Amino acid sequence: MAMLHFAITGGEVIPEIEMPMFATILDLKERIEEILDVDVVRQTLNFNNQVLTNDQTIGHLNLGPFAALALVVTPLAGQPKFNILVKYINEEINIRVKEATLVVDLKRKLERRCGILIEKITLHRLSKEMEDDFPLSAYYVCEDSEVEMTTKIEPR
Repeated sequence: MAMLHFAITGGEVIPEIEMPMFATILDLKERIEEILDVDVVRQTLNFNNQVLTNDQTIGHLNLGPFAALALVVTPLAGQPKFNILVKYINEEINIRVKEATLVVDLKRKLERRCGILIEKITLHRLSKEMEDDFPLSAYYVCEDSEVEMTTKIEPR
C-alpha cells in the first residue's frame, strides 16, 4: 500500500504523519486530532496556499511522497478558560488557562502552585520544549491537553 508522509506545520510542534493514498483530508484531520488534541472542526489544512477540503483524497492531490501542510487552528470564541493537565514526576496538576496564555505565565502559575522558582521550570508539549514568549496555542494546547514539567534542581 502506497503511503504519503506529511509534516504538519503552523505551530512550534511539527508532527510527521504517514497516511495511505486512499485516505481523505478528513481522515488526516482525525489523525491530527489524535496527536495534537485539536478538534477536527477547528482545523484548516492548506497546501501551497490552497485550502484542502475534507472530501479530497490524498492520492488525488499530487503532493509527492512527502509534503508539508500548513495547519491553521480556529481560535476558541471569546477566549474561554479551560483545564490542562501538567505532569510533574508523580503529580498531575490541573491548571486553568486560555489559548492566548503565554508559556511564561503558565510557569508563573506553576511557581505559585508548586513553590518552584520559575527559572527552574521547563515545560514540554509533545516532546517539544516550550519557549516563554509563545502563547500556549503555538503548542496546540487545548482543553485537557497534557504538558510535561521538569525542574532544574541543583545539588547542595
